[in-house]
Amino acid sequence: MTLEQLRRRLAAGESPDAEIISVEGVVYVVRVDARHMLTDTQAESLRFHSAHAASKALGKVGLSQAWLVHHSPYDEMVGRPDETLPRPAPLRTRMTFQEL
Repeated sequence: MTLEQLRRRLAAGESPDAEIISVEGVVYVVRVDARHMLTDTQAESLRFHSAHAASKALGKVGLSQAWLVHHSPYDEMVGRPDETLPRPAPLRTRMTFQEL
């Protein structure tokens, strides 16, 4: 889904759920409705250098809120001696922003 397609959905009155996902802490991507990645016109995932940059792009097309999602790195770094334990849940923080 491109930013333009997202803008059209919002203009049509839809309210898609967006997640700004931290990848390695320095790259952020956006997932819409848990199944569509935000892409450019060549179908390449849009990458942002900060959560703020992603929220500015989303605000420009009319979205007013999104979830900021950080997955826990501790499971990989420390290891899990007991695989029966549940995996750490990602940190999910609601972000709100104004249309620019």
